[in-house]
Amino acid sequence: MSMCKLILVYAGDFAEYPMGGVLEYTKNFARYAPVELYCVGITTDPHLPLRQWSTVKIKHVERPFLPLLYVDDARQRRSKIPLNFKFLNALKRQKSELLRIDAAIYIQRAEHGLAFMNDSVPLFFNTHGQSAFFERWTSHPLFRWRAFRTWFMRMEARVIARAQGVFTISPADYDYYVGKFPQHASKIHYTPLGIEIDEYTPPATREAGAPRILFVGRLDASKGLDLLIAGFARFRQRYPEAVLIIVGGSHDYNPVEGEVRRAIAEHNVGDAVVMTGLLPREAILPYYQQADVFVLTSLWEGLPTALLEAMACGVPAVVTNVGGMPAVVKDDVNGYVLTERDAEQLASLIERAYLNRERLSPEARRTAENYSIRAHTERVCQLMGLSRMPHPIAQELVC
Repeated sequence: MSMCKLILVYAGDFAEYPMGGVLEYTKNFARYAPVELYCVGITTDPHLPLRQWSTVKIKHVERPFLPLLYVDDARQRRSKIPLNFKFLNALKRQKSELLRIDAAIYIQRAEHGLAFMNDSVPLFFNTHGQSAFFERWTSHPLFRWRAFRTWFMRMEARVIARAQGVFTISPADYDYYVGKFPQHASKIHYTPLGIEIDEYTPPATREAGAPRILFVGRLDASKGLDLLIAGFARFRQRYPEAVLIIVGGSHDYNPVEGEVRRAIAEHNVGDAVVMTGLLPREAILPYYQQADVFVLTSLWEGLPTALLEAMACGVPAVVTNVGGMPAVVKDDVNGYVLTERDAEQLASLIERAYLNRERLSPEARRTAENYSIRAHTERVCQLMGLSRMPHPIAQELVC
């Protein structure tokens, strides 16, 4: 077994699908991993050959990429079979090709570990807050796959027993896994995620004017956008000129977007809400830099990269008390944490963050500086016992 080779496995295209924090994590990991890295995923490009190795550019670095499935997003949204199950079947069929590489395997979803249960290949797993989410929210009516709860919990226990290392992204996540699997505590590690900190910086000056409240993320049920709209409506009663900017969407129309628009109409704030739709990541930076307060009203989270990006730009945050967010946002230091899913409390905390933004902003930036994706990637590879190679950044392509 080569101790400088790693196969990064994720049911994504390592470019822009499916949008979200895990995709951004895998792209950044692929950029900074100081090892011989191979990427296995899906493709949204009908012209890219399936089940054949290609060389693709991921965050300016060339990596070998093996797409196992072609995914048309509009069709996938209507599918009764979750994408990750389709990907697992494809992974099993292609396993012999991967084992020939003689490399460790790094999965981002527990179910993908099932493909390697009977093999001796080293297996590593990043939880991304998954299990705590299933434990807490699979009975929630908004969760589409709640019928799989019992199966998932048993499956994940098998994968953790099989894995050589398990990486958690927040103190709460770490405590959850160590508490649930004390017999495996020695191989469970807290490795906080990170961002490319130098790409997200505060502006020299912020434009004066109406309060600008910002949300960045997918438009799906987990984000709790009904509370965001209701809380903003109450905040606007105190600050009639306030604007809420919702950055995000989906590759295809989804019901949650319709629900958000209905909530906007019901609260009579249509003239104060801007919905940008999907934007490339480079286009989001100006929104961070001109925001006064960043808000996430999620029902569940791991450690959202959007939160770290906003704070890196010096934006104080107001967040719900879920996942890794309370470990990052500290009351009256760099933002505020909701204790209840209550619109009036949300409005009050947004107001406090807005009024104290000049004091909170530098602390938000200082907090974000502790979350470097490059440091995270090198730490994960070190915990895997992988030998360091010349860093791929030295071999980046010129754009």
